[in-house]
Amino acid sequence: MENKNVIAVIDLGTFYLKCGIFSFNIDGQPKLIGFSKKKTKGIHNSIIINFDHAIDSIQACLAEAEKKSQISLNKINILIDPIETITTRLTKFKKISGSKIEKDDVNFLLKEAKRQVDLNDSKLSNIHIFNYKYVVDNKLFKDFPFNIYADQFSQENSFLGVPKNILKNISEVFSSCDIEINKLISCSYALGACCFSQEQIDYGCGVVDIGYEKTSLAIFKNSSLIHAASFPIGSNHITKDIARGCYLSEIDSEIIKKNISIFKNLDQDSSKDEFLSDSFFSNSKYRKISSQFVKDIISARLDEIINKVFREINFLQFDSIKQNLIFTGGGSRLNDLTEIVNNKSPGGVIDSELDDLIPFKNIDRELLPCYGAMNILTEGFVSEAIAIPNKDQTSKNGFFTRIFDIFN
Repeated sequence: MENKNVIAVIDLGTFYLKCGIFSFNIDGQPKLIGFSKKKTKGIHNSIIINFDHAIDSIQACLAEAEKKSQISLNKINILIDPIETITTRLTKFKKISGSKIEKDDVNFLLKEAKRQVDLNDSKLSNIHIFNYKYVVDNKLFKDFPFNIYADQFSQENSFLGVPKNILKNISEVFSSCDIEINKLISCSYALGACCFSQEQIDYGCGVVDIGYEKTSLAIFKNSSLIHAASFPIGSNHITKDIARGCYLSEIDSEIIKKNISIFKNLDQDSSKDEFLSDSFFSNSKYRKISSQFVKDIISARLDEIINKVFREINFLQFDSIKQNLIFTGGGSRLNDLTEIVNNKSPGGVIDSELDDLIPFKNIDRELLPCYGAMNILTEGFVSEAIAIPNKDQTSKNGFFTRIFDIFN
């Protein structure tokens, strides 16, 4: 039976599937009533790579969450973050000729922008559209300029597009699981919605999710998500680098990666830190391996990840965002990441420091995207201009969501 006071979210991660089921008390406060975490099979970077395996792992994940919550789901919201996600920013203009700016003007510009983006690449489907910037007679407006007399009005939109075939395959898998997709949500977007306050999103901020085999970035400014990007480098690449460079097993390499410190001596008991301790060789035969060599391997890959992140930010020319970044995900828990980030740009916050920043105290770090998605679905996002299909939430939808309902 469907429960209208329940929201279910599943995160299609590369290493794990995570499902959270939330209910709401009389005051409207969310409560996690069911959670499951299952090893991912048949899915890689949100892409279905084996249809049958994907069905099996999704069904197992949903079944466990349903059992814990004692609720049978027939709708689900899906968090995805494929590397193929493309962000497009587009500005459209309209002559007002001395009239007031009305809702119909917004409707027109949104239609025109969406139509042009669709024509530019018909193989993409937009899962999110945001209103970013408004200009009235060459003057920048932070908020939408209702009832303002003007000669010319323009607004800039950002579009998050995903290849249609990726979405078709996801839809087919969930259809085979006999569950309806309510909304597809960018995982990076959901992370930002969870971790940042409205003031931070206005000023400019970003979330960097260093995952198992990819790193994702979401940049927010002027109450909008203005850029999202992913690249196929994650914490597991560091493990593989150590394994290949030192001829070690991946099990031993993973342990070394999690315990070695780039800036401190690996073995505090020894007077000289020249070689890895024999305690790291549980699955490989011990031999002398320079600890500095291992540190250089880790540092080189972390530098590559951080440089790619800052290159994306530099392209947007928003330097202030570098001082308002949150690094999360499994890769953010590596030793010395804070020092590495601060050497490049002081002010970054690491996953372990999030308790003081987010409204959800003492929640599992792995559930951050699920909480963010729940927030988006219930409270809305001030600048999002795409329909939220959950009709029971209509009264909470923002103006742009209702506008987009007209022609989506």
